[in-house]
Amino acid sequence: MPENVELVNKYGEPLRYDRNFQGPRQRDRSCTDVPCLILFVLFLCGWAFIAHYAIRMGDLNKLMAPTDMYNQKCGIDSSVLDKEYLFFFNLDQCIDPLVPITGCKTPQVCVKSCPTQTFVWDKMKNNNFEDLKSRLICKTDEDKAAISSKSDIERAIQDNRCARYYIKSQPFLKRCMFEFSDQVCEFLPSVLLRTRRDSKWLLPGNASQVEELQLQAMALTMQTGLQAQARMAPQTVSKQAPVEDQVGQCRRQQLNGAVIREKMMQTDTRLAKMVGNLVAHFYNGTHDAQRLGEEIVEDLVNSMTVVLMALLFTLIASLVFISLMRWLAAPILWFSIIGVLVGLLLAIYYSFKQYSFWNKTPTVPLHDLNLHKQWQNLLQDPKMWLYLSISVCVCFVVIFLLVIVLRKRIRIAIALTKEGSKAVSSVISTVFFPIFSWVLYIGAIGFAIGVGLYLGSIGPLSFRMVQRLNDAGEVTNEPCVCGGPAINYTVGAACDPKVFQQNCHINQRRDSCIQTTCSFVEIDNPPLVRWAMGYNVFGFLWLSFFISAFSDMVLAATFARWYWTFKKRDVPYFTLTHAFCQTALYHLGTLAFGSLILAICRLIRLVLEYIDAKLKKYDNTVTRAILCCMRCFFWLLETFLRFLNKNAYIMCAIHGKNFCSSAKDAFNLLMRNFLRVVTLDKVTDFLFFLSKLLLTAGAGVSTYYFLDNNPSVIQLNHKAVPTTVVVIGSFLITSVFFGVYSMAVDTLFLCFLEDCERNDGTPEKPYFMSKQLMKILGKKNKLPQRQRRSK
Repeated sequence: MPENVELVNKYGEPLRYDRNFQGPRQRDRSCTDVPCLILFVLFLCGWAFIAHYAIRMGDLNKLMAPTDMYNQKCGIDSSVLDKEYLFFFNLDQCIDPLVPITGCKTPQVCVKSCPTQTFVWDKMKNNNFEDLKSRLICKTDEDKAAISSKSDIERAIQDNRCARYYIKSQPFLKRCMFEFSDQVCEFLPSVLLRTRRDSKWLLPGNASQVEELQLQAMALTMQTGLQAQARMAPQTVSKQAPVEDQVGQCRRQQLNGAVIREKMMQTDTRLAKMVGNLVAHFYNGTHDAQRLGEEIVEDLVNSMTVVLMALLFTLIASLVFISLMRWLAAPILWFSIIGVLVGLLLAIYYSFKQYSFWNKTPTVPLHDLNLHKQWQNLLQDPKMWLYLSISVCVCFVVIFLLVIVLRKRIRIAIALTKEGSKAVSSVISTVFFPIFSWVLYIGAIGFAIGVGLYLGSIGPLSFRMVQRLNDAGEVTNEPCVCGGPAINYTVGAACDPKVFQQNCHINQRRDSCIQTTCSFVEIDNPPLVRWAMGYNVFGFLWLSFFISAFSDMVLAATFARWYWTFKKRDVPYFTLTHAFCQTALYHLGTLAFGSLILAICRLIRLVLEYIDAKLKKYDNTVTRAILCCMRCFFWLLETFLRFLNKNAYIMCAIHGKNFCSSAKDAFNLLMRNFLRVVTLDKVTDFLFFLSKLLLTAGAGVSTYYFLDNNPSVIQLNHKAVPTTVVVIGSFLITSVFFGVYSMAVDTLFLCFLEDCERNDGTPEKPYFMSKQLMKILGKKNKLPQRQRRSK
């Protein structure tokens, strides 16, 4: 047989036989879709220019300026121009994962500077009045000015008009955050060394000190940079310890790393507080929720080693499972299909049984309107059981007939799944390649968010003269009169805060307006900046789809080369590296073309969502119906384009053609084998779902069994906590593994279809598929014995 023989396939395409043939077009490649690559590079350069302009012209301080409880921007609005920092009455209430949604409930006021010393009313109430009043931080200056005695202070604190306590703080993003100093230790003997669990140690009337001064204990750990608990463990500090010893121990704790590490294993941490606040939204009782949050955090810390080991074993098990799938794919799939059919038969039996029972048992419907009663009415309705049994019967018949008709194609899908297992096992580095894509994704997300924030801060601030609402939600009627440069200022009109502060007053004594302010509305972005924001959004969409496309093509090129290597043991060791370089050198333009199409489609969908949100207030049935149809259409279009793009990348990896030619070839090839495509897609999806479910459930059950049967190794409050973490982590790990596996099967499927159409098993055109696939299709290679494939 000559080294190279000119041949054509049944479509008249030239084909050159080579003993070292590695695919229809693995050599002599040229760059594809170069104009699209140039456009993409120019687009990225424009994006970089916008980023440079945004960073140079933007000011994040405009966005970071805090807002107090009266919706005033500290240091920006007229009434708080000289108060740049935000003070929290009880910062502990802001340690809640739902704060971005529900907001922080504690009073928040703008102050000129963060507290430079600690104040605790219950400890300092015996100090002189002037000193106490100077230390007070109240909601408004009027509340503080109205205080004339210690009884007034007590009353203001009880009414939550002034803060009961605070500690030395430092500004962080113009928010006053805790700063620990040695002075705080003076308060620890009677308060901070005891928690809510130990509140019985306090004298009557002082129990509130525990809750109030917990933040001071937390400040102790924030200064060290560790989330350690502030309370002393019973074995570390006893109830009878002298005050001086406790204070000394508090100060030594700052320098004793071993003690701090030990405290990290305890529960009263800021993380525990956050979890407790989260649980409080779903669990009855604040105290019980806090206790549960502490126990959850304690379990997480104590079981960290077990969780990491379980995830490591899951990773190893996933690798082993993929390797074993070449033998277990058929049993697992057929067992699953039979199990589904048996389950449907049981559902049919149960539905008919319930129908027969309720049809013979007259009942009176429950008339309550609650959901539980309505559900009971539904379960007692014989018609519901009749319709359900008919539906299940139809499903059973359809699935049973499909299995009978498509049994041969199911066998092909199983064989390709086994081939995918061989491919992934042969090039095991592909399993970890998605990490590279994740890093790029994170970088793209961070860049887009950063550019968006800087762009959003460009432009002058817009202010409006407004009147506050009182506690009843009514508009105040303060007689605020403006003169001089502000003579034209009216409520609802634009204003300047400095001019307003200097020229607007409520009486002849020129007292400043209190209930009427010149408040910040928004940053008035110039039109060009708004276009730049749209450019930034589209850039993120294009870049994210490009990253996904690059990952798909690298994997496709890797698995295609594995398939088109006649002797699989001869697959090069650096196949993934070769595929990476091949994609980066020749096909970036194709990736830019495909990702551009998807980015445009996604942008249209985002615009439709924006239009829908704007039109909701008009409540027009016609417009809602039109928008709903358009959204549905573009969703279907994007789903189809994703499918087409993925197969186009595979064809480009095989043949080295441009995007349009690859998409056309892939579409025609798939349409010529439509039933095989549908069968393979659904069968493999079902098989991969079962595999992920099996591995995830196995990891969770094994972890729970280990924790339940080894209490001496690790003691936990709730075994479900580490088990849940393991289940979530295992599902993510298996999803990554089987995502690569799915790409392998899709690539091998197209290669298989190419192989069937291009080759006929003769010595000039041998099949590259496995012997099992040839056996299923009734094909074989007519090669001399010495050239036959060794399996």
